[in-house]
Amino acid sequence: MNDELFLKVLGILSESVRYKILSLIASRGEISAKEILSEFDFTQPTLSHHMTCLKEAGLVITERKGRYIYYSVNKDTIKDVIEGISLLKGDPVTSIKDADERSEIVKGAKKGKKKKKKDKTKKKKKD
Repeated sequence: MNDELFLKVLGILSESVRYKILSLIASRGEISAKEILSEFDFTQPTLSHHMTCLKEAGLVITERKGRYIYYSVNKDTIKDVIEGISLLKGDPVTSIKDADERSEIVKGAKKGKKKKKKDKTKKKKKD
């Protein structure tokens, strides 16, 4: 996830109503727009606006079933956000893939840069 998208997602989540909607979706696994609307005190156009924001940020996945659209959380985006935030705490290794990649980088760096060991024994001067 690039920095621009990461910041956009954080901005979307900073809106309390959108965070609550996403939390509701996460708690149910999959939920229709009608069910979401029944949990909040706003109109359908307002819900539509919030859902568009969540969808454009990649936070939700939609699936049409008959007359209704069902929403579920996009776990890949959530994982990317968690990894991005983990970088802020100074722990850049947040997944097995990252650990493997970093391990290979470190191994490659060690192979390419071998330092000569300094001879710490003092040479005696011949008089």
